[in-house]
Amino acid sequence: MLVQHCKSKIIGSKPKQTIQNPRLPLKREGRRGGGDVGEKVSKLAIQILLLEGSSRLGGWLHSCKTEDGSVHELGTRSIRVTGLVGKNTLDMVDTLNLETSLLPVTSAHPAVSNRFLYAEGKIHKLPASLSSLFRRSEPLSKSLAVLLAREPFRRKVPVDDESLHSFFERRFGLEFATYLVDAFCRGIFAGKSSELSIKSCFPHLFEIEQKYGSLILGSLLSKREGDSSVGNSPLVKRATAERWLSWSLKAGLQELPDRLGSYLTEKDVQISTDTPCRRIEFKDKVARIHTKDKVLETERLFCSLPSTNLAPLLAPEHSDLAKSLSEIPSATVAVVNLEFEGSVLPLQGFGYLVPSCEPSNVLGVVFDSCTFPEHDTPVRETTRMTCMMGGEWFEELFGDPEVVCKDKLLLTALESIKAHLNIHEKPIYSNVSVHRDCIPQYTIGHSKRLDSIHDYIQNHKLPLTLLGSSYHGVSVNDCIFNARKAVLEQRR
Repeated sequence: MLVQHCKSKIIGSKPKQTIQNPRLPLKREGRRGGGDVGEKVSKLAIQILLLEGSSRLGGWLHSCKTEDGSVHELGTRSIRVTGLVGKNTLDMVDTLNLETSLLPVTSAHPAVSNRFLYAEGKIHKLPASLSSLFRRSEPLSKSLAVLLAREPFRRKVPVDDESLHSFFERRFGLEFATYLVDAFCRGIFAGKSSELSIKSCFPHLFEIEQKYGSLILGSLLSKREGDSSVGNSPLVKRATAERWLSWSLKAGLQELPDRLGSYLTEKDVQISTDTPCRRIEFKDKVARIHTKDKVLETERLFCSLPSTNLAPLLAPEHSDLAKSLSEIPSATVAVVNLEFEGSVLPLQGFGYLVPSCEPSNVLGVVFDSCTFPEHDTPVRETTRMTCMMGGEWFEELFGDPEVVCKDKLLLTALESIKAHLNIHEKPIYSNVSVHRDCIPQYTIGHSKRLDSIHDYIQNHKLPLTLLGSSYHGVSVNDCIFNARKAVLEQRR
């Protein structure tokens, strides 16, 4: 048996794995199917079986629609186009024939040029144009142009790894790290910039400094490796011509895994939902996957479970591997979706982030109606927004996520937007989701932990390939691209 997808454009059962219930993608030996996917599968002599622990596909890609027709994202809100990984996802979208459902955000969109930071008791607009770089923007005491001009003259430090805060403080100064980098880390990773690893979170920047001694000079001199097999679809060419930066779908991002599931079923891929994994064993170069009512065997298991969910499933003889997997921490995030009658926002844009130095209980707020007005209800004018809370500070602020009171989280969100945006109205719709351990934290030393994990798998010749956000990138694009890469390597 083998496990996981092998179509070069369609990799992974879902763009991002769900972690509340164990789930695995699986493959069996056999020759099946026709067409492009079938031909690829046939060459590998495999039959594909996907095990999903929950009742639906998609993981953190989860959209809900209200009775009035508005769409709210309970997890990931949009997908970026930038870079090789972004183009790879668009290739997949093109293959799935989802082009007519796309909602692109171009470089001219107000959500792109209007991004904000809440600091020192008020909202500050972040520089977004060339001219704005030369003006001092609060809360910074100097313009970004001054900080950027000084960067090439900062000496590099030959380190094996370093925190994001330390790295950017060295390159651009304390204020830059304290306000901008800290807030960015809370928005992307829901984590602490003083603990997250520059080598693992932004390996390209780490390599540039080590090689060129300057991020600015290195960015001008270095060239990222390309992949001629990625980005060739008509959709990527359209996105490039129209200068897309991100996108969503008309029915919400849930439409992506839903369509992917239907597509794979049409190609004779067997999908089994509500089938959590109970235990995993390895013996005689075969992986044995125990579910509630049966045991499946495979010669190759591609596992997209989060590392901390996979660890307790491994047999006792692999306790060293389980220990390494369990050492990758993750953050819990509360997502509060809000919808108000009428137009209540005092400003237009993507939203704002809050650095950890501020006495605030929210990580940031996204102005959903500004970015994707197509998701607003057609019945009347409303304003949708989302508050993100918790992250690495969840237990400190709200206690145990398993028993936290959702009414308390809702009240905290409403109090925050009242204080930050002067919005006093009561929402006509609200939803509170607590996403337990949803974002892995690539803390200092993450790369060494990965080396230990991969060395163990290789030395013990385990038929196991690790996928998902716990290892080499937390974004939807990263998960899809790394799955594709892993399957192509397996074909060699």
